[in-house]
Amino acid sequence: MTQNVKGKPNLENWQPLNWLEEKPFPKPQKLIILSAAPGATISKEQNPYLPITPREIVDNHVAAYKAGAAIVHIHVRDERGYPIPDQELFKRIILEIKDKCPDVIADCSFSRPHAEDTVEARLEPLFKLGLPFEIGTISAGTLNTGHDVYVNRQDYLKAAVKYMQERKVRPAITVYNVKQIEDMKKWAIQTGLVKKPFLSLSLGLYGDPARRDILDTWLRYLPEECDWIAETAGRNWLPMAVEAILNGGHARAGMEDGIYMYPHSDDLIKSSSEVVTKVRIISEQLGREIATPKEAREILGLGK
Repeated sequence: MTQNVKGKPNLENWQPLNWLEEKPFPKPQKLIILSAAPGATISKEQNPYLPITPREIVDNHVAAYKAGAAIVHIHVRDERGYPIPDQELFKRIILEIKDKCPDVIADCSFSRPHAEDTVEARLEPLFKLGLPFEIGTISAGTLNTGHDVYVNRQDYLKAAVKYMQERKVRPAITVYNVKQIEDMKKWAIQTGLVKKPFLSLSLGLYGDPARRDILDTWLRYLPEECDWIAETAGRNWLPMAVEAILNGGHARAGMEDGIYMYPHSDDLIKSSSEVVTKVRIISEQLGREIATPKEAREILGLGK
């Protein structure tokens, strides 16, 4: 816009910016929402809404699936609420969930901190039951949990990944810091064991804090080819889920990783479906569609 000799704007020369030539960004991949509960770090005393009994766990996951979760991540508890690797409880819960939601993707936790880090001790007992789970979650390294040491030696990790892949179960490898990402590249990718890892980025639990700047750093260290999901423990889970949505990852929500809905308040999470719904709505408002279980299988290459 120019001015004439009298200092007034010359509107005849005004033109809008050429917005019509602005190219759209690439369409984002559909978001996979994973619902996790009850986990192994929260007690019923801390959150009275936490599902503990087999019936509560099944109902919680079924409701989360109906709210938009394509994957349900399964732990079991005993009658006292203690996390245990009881194979019969896993069997009952998985079969009941699949009976009610045949197309949901079952993801079994193979966290066995008190079992020897061997395939025979940690994986075989559940695999021998022939249950319809498609993902198995393991931790990418040895961890100090504050009151114990959770041993995951690289020989075990390589054997576990190989064992699952041979049975067409996709390993979900949980990493807790950048060093574990770098180590995973060596023992999993450079050895030819895995071409495209499925990584669960765990912040706020046993490794790095759940902060946006730390997630941004982690993303710079990810392998070029990988699927990843943000797994955030503690009050900051929702802002970190939004970061995952914006950065092309996938989002974990549920009752396993924290007890509060928001970083700034003490509002308790009452169900996994509640938080799945919140993540789904935020993603849809940002223009990113939600993956169905069928679409999630295609994205993750399950069963191959």
